[in-house]
Amino acid sequence: MIRYALRCDRDHDFDMWFADSATYDALAQDNHVSCPECGSTAVKKALMAPGVATRAKAQTLAPREMMKKVAEYRAKVMAETTDVGRRFPEKARDMHEGLIENAPIRGQATPDEAKSMVDDGIAILPVPPEPPKEN
Repeated sequence: MIRYALRCDRDHDFDMWFADSATYDALAQDNHVSCPECGSTAVKKALMAPGVATRAKAQTLAPREMMKKVAEYRAKVMAETTDVGRRFPEKARDMHEGLIENAPIRGQATPDEAKSMVDDGIAILPVPPEPPKEN
């Protein structure tokens, strides 16, 4: 397997994995490689640095610090978005289709609704649950 850093003609950067370089070449030549953001098939390989193994250990956070970071992120999301409740799928779709102005929203969606939105190219993220209170 090989991973390529790619860029479309609208300057969207993304990565994709291919079985080998010949597979990428064949798919790209037949316009079967497309930008996940805009759908353009005018895609080229982008400059990428090789992956170099190092002995440095990955930085890990203690559980208490991780919960603190999750709580901070959740508080930021809650402060900077409007809760639209069960109307979230409808509002997100309307924004995606340009029917209403984009705005930072949050709300509820069933797993099927969330999957449908993602399948249709609507960018959504789950809000992390509130971490448990410390004793």
